[in-house]
Amino acid sequence: MNRTSRWINVLAGAAVACGRGERSADKVSQSPAAATASADNRPTDSNIPLAARPANDCDWIPVADVEAIVGKLTAPPREDEGGCVYAIPIPQSVLDNRAKWAKLRDATAKRGGDTTDWDKGQRYDVYGFVLEVDLNDEAASSNLLRGTSLETTVGGWDSPGAHGGRAGHIRVSIRPIASDFELAREKLDSLAARVRDLVPDRPFPMVGYSPDEARDVCALLTRQEAEAVLGPLLVPPYRTGNDGPFAYANGPGCGYYTAGHHVLIVEPHWSNGKRWLELNRGIGNLIATVSKDRSGEAADTLEGPWDQAGMSLKGRLILVKGDRALEIGYRTSSTDEAGALKLARIAVEHMNGVKE
Repeated sequence: MNRTSRWINVLAGAAVACGRGERSADKVSQSPAAATASADNRPTDSNIPLAARPANDCDWIPVADVEAIVGKLTAPPREDEGGCVYAIPIPQSVLDNRAKWAKLRDATAKRGGDTTDWDKGQRYDVYGFVLEVDLNDEAASSNLLRGTSLETTVGGWDSPGAHGGRAGHIRVSIRPIASDFELAREKLDSLAARVRDLVPDRPFPMVGYSPDEARDVCALLTRQEAEAVLGPLLVPPYRTGNDGPFAYANGPGCGYYTAGHHVLIVEPHWSNGKRWLELNRGIGNLIATVSKDRSGEAADTLEGPWDQAGMSLKGRLILVKGDRALEIGYRTSSTDEAGALKLARIAVEHMNGVKE
């Protein structure tokens, strides 16, 4: 295995590990009184009003609110299946269908028929659904391959899903458990929207590991410069850690947070910028330049104070100047690629002015 291959494998493994770490970190409790430190004592900026994680996945929404939408539950909610499991009464129509299925299966077995695979894929142990809340869901890479640069907001979602969707950096999803689950789609959609609206619209503190950065990365883009493109910020620019939107006082990135859980992340790479770009290109084969067939403002934004333009595995812009690179995560923000590149021009110029 050559050196490039080893680097690619290391980076790919790190991306997987970070993703797992972020999901597990979302389960950690965070009380309002501890707003200046994360659950494992990672420091945050005391001047930034932070959101608080619930004690467990079932505390994102009160039980009374759930029952007001879907009806009476048959058991208390419980953490399982990667989220919170809610059990509801089995409708009579479902019970009737199950009885017919069982009768037909038994009759076939008595005649010597093979019923080995009849129940394959069926799941009847719980009749209900799982609610999942992900606090760090950047736009899916499948959107990158389709060339999507700005998603349309539908029903309050930036990217709607089957039951729920993504709003800014959070994703709320509801997944039926029983294979013969029957509940009006409108109820599940309403529940997902209710949970989304209950998630505090503020940055969450970081838990877990993040590298430190001594330089003031938020100086690369001022609040006024960011607001000219993003709109009003709900909190001042804040340091971010673990390559995501979570607040960490010494983090290597800077977050610009606007309403609707939207956050733009700026993260400089002070050395080996070209190498970082090439590694991202090599793993995902995602060569990030603005396509010639794109129309309007975005088509004129390639020109700027950088030597090369690229895209990370998460769909972030990578702009290389000399041996440095600027990474901008905009797909969970309130702007599109054209707006992100406007801000990139400013930030790259400021980055170039920072001495070693």
